[in-house]
Amino acid sequence: MKKKLETIQIIETARLTEAIRRTGKRVLVLGVAAALAFGLFACGSKEEKSTTAAGTTEGKTTGAESSQADEETLRAGENGDRKIMNLGSMGYFAAETMDPANGWDGWYMMYDGATETLFKLDETITPVPNLALTCESEDFINWTVTLRDDVTFQNGEKMTGEAVKKCLERTYEVSDRAKEQIAIESIEAEGQTVIFHLQHESVSLLNDLCDPLWSVYDSENSNYTDTLYCTGPYRITEFEPYVETVVEKYEGYWGGEPKLDEAHLITISDPESIAMALQNGEIDLAVAMATSSASVFEDDPNFVVDAVTTTRANRMYYNMERPALKDPSVRQAIEMCMDREGIAASLYSGMATPSWGIYADILPYGGAEGLNLSVDRYDPEGAAALLAEAGWSDTNGDGILDKDGVELELRAVTFASRKELGQVLELLQSELSAIGIKLNVEIMESTNDVVAAGDYDLDCETGVQAPTGNAQYFINMMLVTGGSSNHSHYSNSKLDALAKELEKTQEEDKRTDLIRQMVQMVLDDHAMTVFNHQKMINIYSSNVKNYHTHPSEYYLLDVNTDIER
Repeated sequence: MKKKLETIQIIETARLTEAIRRTGKRVLVLGVAAALAFGLFACGSKEEKSTTAAGTTEGKTTGAESSQADEETLRAGENGDRKIMNLGSMGYFAAETMDPANGWDGWYMMYDGATETLFKLDETITPVPNLALTCESEDFINWTVTLRDDVTFQNGEKMTGEAVKKCLERTYEVSDRAKEQIAIESIEAEGQTVIFHLQHESVSLLNDLCDPLWSVYDSENSNYTDTLYCTGPYRITEFEPYVETVVEKYEGYWGGEPKLDEAHLITISDPESIAMALQNGEIDLAVAMATSSASVFEDDPNFVVDAVTTTRANRMYYNMERPALKDPSVRQAIEMCMDREGIAASLYSGMATPSWGIYADILPYGGAEGLNLSVDRYDPEGAAALLAEAGWSDTNGDGILDKDGVELELRAVTFASRKELGQVLELLQSELSAIGIKLNVEIMESTNDVVAAGDYDLDCETGVQAPTGNAQYFINMMLVTGGSSNHSHYSNSKLDALAKELEKTQEEDKRTDLIRQMVQMVLDDHAMTVFNHQKMINIYSSNVKNYHTHPSEYYLLDVNTDIER
């Protein structure tokens, strides 16, 4: 155990030290300190204390690291009156670019406090005015949005209707996700008014415009490489993908003067290092912590464990283009071997709710009540019988079931930043082995390339399902034929038709009925398995003020976020 941890320490230290040599960035000093602290703590070593700019850690620094630490310590002394906050996470600051329209990067920049949307969500996931004052429509096709008149971009340029129009047109042009979320025919602008002309009726435009994908930025003066001018309280000043984002307060912010002068949003490679960095004072707030971390901090008065139920779901996709998984009985058998109650209680430390449906029961259309469940319990014996009935047997005695020349040897993938997902697959691997399915588990830094290539059988993922409160979001991306995140390659023409009907349905009861019908189809087809709904866990120092985890998971830094040293 000691040798393994020392190896982790050496690899992590070498990687980050090289990054220091290349960039000289402060975050990397923090990363080295965290990695050293974790390794020494875990191995039980006792060393002299050394001080970095972020605080005191166990370990020694030498050479370039010591020089860098000394420089940062002096700098901290010179700027002792500045309020600087450090935040750490494994995956929540992982923007690839400085372009809000690229993939999911807008989400990360909203965590930074850099971007804002026309409307935002309150604690009940209801849209409320933000950069916009009002939104009106008589036919749900033509929507008139009136903008605030006191907003400037972070370069001092005024936010006008024309600037918003150009920004949103650019987002719509470059983002496939934007096209499937809002079907825009055209956008007009006049003064502080923006008019959306949609291709068809949509009753959920306000909800959709709360998605960080629709962040407002100065599209004419941003180059998305080293300059991005948004409207938020903090402006990005330094950006290194997967390493660090530095933001400074924008003094011209329309919502008042931000409390912090500067914030560093740091990517740290494992949950143990994040926990140690938090304990040592190297970071002030840890975002999206592993569920097992809560027990370490929950009884310590120096920290706050802020766990909030969101619409996040942990789920399994089945690649229906792979030979074995074309058979729905195989997909159902896998579902039956998932001990959802046991997984939620043990692997998620009770910070997740077992699911037998699709949507979380906090939503009006969520939960499993009233659904016809073909899988409603953990039943490996029933799974074995189901496979036998479907004609799967071990014809060559190698312990793996086969049928018509196809063996039940499957490749399951997941990503490392949510360690529970890997543990779920390893548990499932043991369960499936007992009934004749061989599951090979691969835990990667990112599954994007593998999933895009279709080179997998099972994909264990996590994601929010209704972050804007609109069920259409998940349905269009994950379930509709050809959806941008339809990793299962699922296709059901009846569901596609209901999804189109949902877009123009106003009555809440009717909308709920349509959603439940589509959920039933997904369950009947065994298109995916949502095995639990997880709480969002942020842990922070008691010095952090005016912060609360939001149930949408969209918001992190805002104008009121503060820290007392």
